[in-house]
Amino acid sequence: MRNGTDVRTPGVRRSRSAGVEPVPGPNLTNWRAAVAGAATQNWHNPPLTGDLKAIIINFYAGNKPSVDVDNMSKPILDEMQNIVYRDDRQIVQAEIAHLKIGAAFSIMRVRPIIVNSIQSGNEFVYVRIEDAADPFSLPK
Repeated sequence: MRNGTDVRTPGVRRSRSAGVEPVPGPNLTNWRAAVAGAATQNWHNPPLTGDLKAIIINFYAGNKPSVDVDNMSKPILDEMQNIVYRDDRQIVQAEIAHLKIGAAFSIMRVRPIIVNSIQSGNEFVYVRIEDAADPFSLPK
């Protein structure tokens, strides 16, 4: 793989009670700024070019995630634009998931940034940007 970066951001901002739209105002603005800050802190190269894949995992506490996957991914991908890559249209593949902190999952050969963040016990979002798979494998 020629490209790749790992970013850890604070937990996802809270959504409205309907769970559809992000909270307007300071919560969303502050969270977006935190995403941009984490991207800037972890990426010290010119923006990537070419087709890319995003892996986004929301590690959340509580009974259910505070936001839908599509509403979670858009501000993340928007804020990483012009930092990690030039245009979010370069993201042609994505894996997006919610995982409850404390749930059972295998941590064999997991990136240290994820293990350390899980051990903290705090909500966080893991983001990895890497080269898109070429050729793309269709589901079996």
